[in-house]
Amino acid sequence: MDVAMKFFKSIEPGIYAGTSAPLASEDDGAQWTREYDAILGEEQPFAVIVNAAQRPQPPAGKPMALWMKSRKAQLGAWVCATVYIVEDDALRADFERSSDKRQKASPYPMAFVATEAEALAAARAALV
Repeated sequence: MDVAMKFFKSIEPGIYAGTSAPLASEDDGAQWTREYDAILGEEQPFAVIVNAAQRPQPPAGKPMALWMKSRKAQLGAWVCATVYIVEDDALRADFERSSDKRQKASPYPMAFVATEAEALAAARAALV
């Protein structure tokens, strides 16, 4: 992978985690898409762990959303799961209640967990 990673880090083979770098600007969103393209370019199954508290700001979200729509087939082919860490119990319950709607829009499975340890376990399980 030749792209310098600011928004993703490899945790172990096949598992990437979002970093705490803020996704604030359109340039940030564009960099995020280049990094995700590099991961997809490996053409290997993988899982992604993200902290739900680190949501992109609207300027960054626009290029990310457009990119996701244009890569739906690739994402469905290679992403085994995206695991969201949602530490707040009530918020996690809200995410889980709305997961059916979210899942219809997503080409890959999603999971919502409370801790990093649970996220890593869920990501590993998705790769099996």
